[in-house]
Amino acid sequence: MIVDAAAGQSAVGSGDPIAAEPGRATRAVVDLDAYAGNVRAILASLTPGTRLMAAVKANGYGHGAAMIARTAVGAGASQLAVATVEEGVQLRAAGLAQPILVLGPIDPTEVAHAVRHDLSLTVADRVTLDLIADAANDLSPVGSAAVHVKVDTGMRRYGARPDLAVTLAELVDASPLLRLEGLSTHFAASDDPDESFTAEQAARFDRCVAEVRARGIGVPLLHAANSAAALRWRRYDYDMVRIGIASYGLAPSADVRLLPTMRPAMTLRSRVARVMELAPGDTVSYGRTYQAARPERVAVVPIGYADGYPRALSGLGRMSVRGRAAEIRGRICMDQTVVAVGDNDDVAIGDEVVVVGDGSDAAPTLTELADLTGTLNYELASRVAVRVPRMYVRDGRVVAVEDTFGLREVADVGKAG
Repeated sequence: MIVDAAAGQSAVGSGDPIAAEPGRATRAVVDLDAYAGNVRAILASLTPGTRLMAAVKANGYGHGAAMIARTAVGAGASQLAVATVEEGVQLRAAGLAQPILVLGPIDPTEVAHAVRHDLSLTVADRVTLDLIADAANDLSPVGSAAVHVKVDTGMRRYGARPDLAVTLAELVDASPLLRLEGLSTHFAASDDPDESFTAEQAARFDRCVAEVRARGIGVPLLHAANSAAALRWRRYDYDMVRIGIASYGLAPSADVRLLPTMRPAMTLRSRVARVMELAPGDTVSYGRTYQAARPERVAVVPIGYADGYPRALSGLGRMSVRGRAAEIRGRICMDQTVVAVGDNDDVAIGDEVVVVGDGSDAAPTLTELADLTGTLNYELASRVAVRVPRMYVRDGRVVAVEDTFGLREVADVGKAG
């Protein structure tokens, strides 16, 4: 037998400015001060003069690309990095005028669109290079298209073998329609305790750069270091580092530590939607995988796998309700999850639930949840669905909200459209 508990004082009226914001109970709270502080901490640690490219692909690793990009630039990032042309175009539409590099391969049908929006493109083959030159010619007098030649030094993903990279750099240098903005490579194992393969990749990159320069070609920017490399060593700083996961306050791996002042920029919060008393023998959720062995108090939280909360956490994960750990009961559904609230009789409808925390309370961090599900914090962060509103906080106050209606200042919150 299931008995519903009475509703108590709702957190909506608790005086917490974040909890009190109108809208969906489940929301991602993005601390812009934390993010900016992380960017500044990394910049301060780099070799003097080294620039920082902020990776804001995958919707800013789930944090919301536009606000994160603006904050990154305000904190000192000189360039932005995305994975797709549309991600770059969206940033242009949001008013970002800084150099934006598309890191990976693009479809031939996207080339003109990218050049038209002044996106820098990564090239690793002659076909793409010719398409970029054709697009630049067709769009004249827009100006020369910026390209970065990527060297495959061992990642064996996107990139040109070193000898081809030299040829591509020569072709760019010889074309009045193209501009060589940089040479880059990507480390495959910079988060590994053993540095040897990273050093080997860097040596291959250095030889390629030397070959390009021996042909009288100037290269404005050399970049190789990702978050792990930038956190561990200065020898790979070159002219610029590309920082993704670390800027969000998440460690690249268990073997790489963040700088002392760095902290997670995003937490996930929701509210209790229902409180029930389970009797012995009652089962919970699809498949009836959980059966109460004794009288038990549980709560429904309106978050599920369609929000990016992994179904794999069924029976494994926990949340924080009133500062106490609340273990998941039964299977996580598309839109809802049931958690145990123990003997805490004070739990009531409207109480705030910390689904993912920053390590300061009983809520798990993204890294802890990733460990439970056998994946990476990168994946869980980037999987937070668009339907989860992002509430952007600065100085403890909500300054903007991004939801399915778009990004708007807090003064406009609640106005649909």
